[in-house]
Amino acid sequence: MTRDQFFSALQRHRSSPARLSDDQRSISYQQLLEHVAQLADWLQAQQIERLGLLAENSLDWLILDLAALQAGITLVPVPPFFTPTQQHELLEHAQVYHLFSDQWHRTDHWQASAAPAPLALTLWHQGISSAAADSCKVTYTSGSTSAPKGVRLSAQVLLQTVSAIDQVLPEAIAQRHLCVMPLAVLLENIAGCWLALWRGMSIHLPAPQSVGLLGSSQLNVGQFWQAIANFNADSLITTPALAAALLHGIAQGQLTAQQFGFIAVGGAAVPQQLLAQAQALQVPLYQGYGLSECGSVVCLNTPSANRPGSVGKALPGLCLRLHEGELLVTGKSMDGYLGSTNEPATTLATGDIASIDDDGYVSIQGRKSNLLITSFGRNISPEWVENLAAHSALWSQFMVCGDGYPGVVALLTPTPSANHQDIDSAIAAINHQLPDYAQILAWLPTREPFSERNQQLTFNNRFRRQHIVAAYRDSINLIFGV
Repeated sequence: MTRDQFFSALQRHRSSPARLSDDQRSISYQQLLEHVAQLADWLQAQQIERLGLLAENSLDWLILDLAALQAGITLVPVPPFFTPTQQHELLEHAQVYHLFSDQWHRTDHWQASAAPAPLALTLWHQGISSAAADSCKVTYTSGSTSAPKGVRLSAQVLLQTVSAIDQVLPEAIAQRHLCVMPLAVLLENIAGCWLALWRGMSIHLPAPQSVGLLGSSQLNVGQFWQAIANFNADSLITTPALAAALLHGIAQGQLTAQQFGFIAVGGAAVPQQLLAQAQALQVPLYQGYGLSECGSVVCLNTPSANRPGSVGKALPGLCLRLHEGELLVTGKSMDGYLGSTNEPATTLATGDIASIDDDGYVSIQGRKSNLLITSFGRNISPEWVENLAAHSALWSQFMVCGDGYPGVVALLTPTPSANHQDIDSAIAAINHQLPDYAQILAWLPTREPFSERNQQLTFNNRFRRQHIVAAYRDSINLIFGV
């Protein structure tokens, strides 16, 4: 699919009764196209080549996204769940000097001016030319460390992803897509919004608080159910935590399984009991797997090809194979990391340990690195948090875990003089330096120090993380009510 083909599809939907809406207003596809064309012309007249966007989900976000695509301008979405320091570092790293935002308040070197109609955002700029447009989009992941990488993606790769998902899903499987994940997350942006636009679906783009999301990893389930019911959504992209809340609502009679056509779940390890519960409730929940470096989705289960426990088969146009257990992807991929001088590889090493069965279904067995992925789909390097906790007089050992859980838990060996209150205060000080998704939600004292003898340390004193988590699994489960 080309850019022209994508916008031609939107033109064909001009007379459709489908609507696009947010918390404030509702527009038709005809109005969307008018707004996008007007804004694309304005952006080109300003000679902006690379543009930042820091805002919650809204029609403004979507209009600006499509205007940048139409104008050939590189868009750099800034995750609203990043800390202000992370956001500032991202903008510097991406050489973004023009930013549309509903929440940016920096005054050093930044000047504010009114945004062109119909946007209700503020345009911030530094009065200098931005970097040349060399990609359609630069996406930053959930911030596994304080300095996440920017992934450069072409319009061709992103639109190929839309086309490939469209090919494997039935044509009329859903008509009303509700965006519950931030549009700054590539998965919702591309596999959610752009796919729904290509198919002429109605789309609702509420602010996160309207769907019960508080910060990046807290959820008011009652509000979440109400948002789904009010829009009568039949299409969603969810993380495991959101999927669990959805199934709980169906089990409680707050929602009905029959209203849904397709619910995708991914972004983190999906518990088998979650898939079993969906099957028992007859909920069309399908697990997938993706990477920002590949334009979001790589594998997906579908109604015609579903193997629960796997992440599905590769999308058309992708070739998957294993090397020493690690999943490799060949096909559409990024233009490289922003700022890197290395040529982008034709085959991408995912860092995930996997298996592929004889029918082509892929199962993800774990990470090659220590990366934690919470049940809200947030990536966290444990070393990032642990380095902030180093050299404390309150503990002699400190390790964090949280892969597959709603958040981070610290396992620590207190020193003899340490008391509970002092440790709580020290944890709070560490959390003050972290975004909400990486903050420590609870801590547990170790039953005995990590050592080689109990198989919790290597010979060179590195954590044997899987052994340690297994030893404390029951206690961690109690914290989260698992």
